[in-house]
Amino acid sequence: MLFCLETLLQYEQGEFKIPEDAEPGVIYDGCNCGAWHFTILPTGDVYACRRVADSKVGNVFNDGISKLWYGEMEKYRDYTKFRKCSKCELLPWCRGCPAVAKGTYGSFYDADPPCWKKRNDITGEALPGSGSEDIVS
Repeated sequence: MLFCLETLLQYEQGEFKIPEDAEPGVIYDGCNCGAWHFTILPTGDVYACRRVADSKVGNVFNDGISKLWYGEMEKYRDYTKFRKCSKCELLPWCRGCPAVAKGTYGSFYDADPPCWKKRNDITGEALPGSGSEDIVS
């Protein structure tokens, strides 16, 4: 699922620049789990991510869409929990694929395994889980 990392590739190749007028806390692109959608099965079961079996947040017939969207779905919008991505300047445009992280490491909030980014290019800070925590600028 490298498409989630397409922005990172474009950024490194100079094809994507972080907009100067980008608003903090706004998600512009990348994985939209929790931000723009959820999956509703014919049974009414609602999942934050169709690729993660244990991301069920409730049932639309029992709980209602509004209650689920503003309740259980909130934990999927807390991007400060994303171990590596929360420190990356590309967070609003990328975030990798949490489903791949969940399948690989057992945690929805771990780093997307194919992500090769090692440090925040703006702050120079090593990104957690990138294997570069001991690298000195």
